[in-house]
Amino acid sequence: MATTDDYGQGVSVATLTDPPNAETLAKNLASGIVPRTVMRFASASSRSATVTSPVEGMVTWLQDLNRLYVYDGSAWVPVGPIIQSGTVAMSWTNVDQATASVTFPVAFPATPRVFININNGTGVVARWISRATNVSTSGFTAFLFAAEAGGTTTGSNVDVHWFATSP
Repeated sequence: MATTDDYGQGVSVATLTDPPNAETLAKNLASGIVPRTVMRFASASSRSATVTSPVEGMVTWLQDLNRLYVYDGSAWVPVGPIIQSGTVAMSWTNVDQATASVTFPVAFPATPRVFININNGTGVVARWISRATNVSTSGFTAFLFAAEAGGTTTGSNVDVHWFATSP
């Protein structure tokens, strides 16, 4: 008669009095252990096709998002915030504002908060201000502008660092 594991996880383990059956033993162990490990899937649709009846506490890794999810009993929720960062090199000629479109490496599931900073501005550019505008799940517009009237200048390959996070 099969018994369960010593850790209360419900993994069926054969006893010495059970008739030998390697296939049943292996299947019982795999069925008991696999749902308790981090299962890897190419995408959420692949996960949904495979895990048709998820159980609270199951954990999966989605390769297309490079993201860990846990099933909370009613939905798959991401573990921790999503964080992405990068740098965009901006150039402009004799203006008091400049913009550049930035696309996130991986789209966020919800609109993130974006923070940007001019990294290597000198002269008049050192007095410019940076903002993220038109923020969406797939990207944003880096917007730089002169803090003072008449702050027109030329900038060449000015590094603007950005950081985006979403719960």
